[in-house]
Amino acid sequence: MPDTPRPADDAHDDTRQDVPAPTAPAGPPPAAPGTPDEAPGTPDEAELARVAVPATVRRAPRYGAFLVAGALVGMVVGLVVAALTSDGSSSTADGGVLPFLGGENGVRWLLALSLGIVGALVGGVLALLADRRSTRGRRAAPPA
Repeated sequence: MPDTPRPADDAHDDTRQDVPAPTAPAGPPPAAPGTPDEAPGTPDEAELARVAVPATVRRAPRYGAFLVAGALVGMVVGLVVAALTSDGSSSTADGGVLPFLGGENGVRWLLALSLGIVGALVGGVLALLADRRSTRGRRAAPPA
């Protein structure tokens, strides 16, 4: 509970005239003549050169993109292989609860799923190889 009394409900009226107009925001005081316009904690160029550590940009691969691309390529390859290896005969096997899995469709879905998983694994391995390649030839940072 605050120690100050709570204002009445009509005190929240926005049309009150006794509120002073906002003033200009308070900024830092103007610099004295002959002094630099730097903040007191800002280091100079010599200090920055002394404490700075050179940095390099590392271009790391996006693992998610590699995994998704590998899975999609694997699924497409699975569907193409299933379509090319089908004998063309129309079987009327019942798929049971999931009719789209009956007959050749079951083979297509199974091949697409399995090759999609294999493609995701291959994409992950390629991402790891690309990551290793991006770190090759780099020196370790000096201890701080």
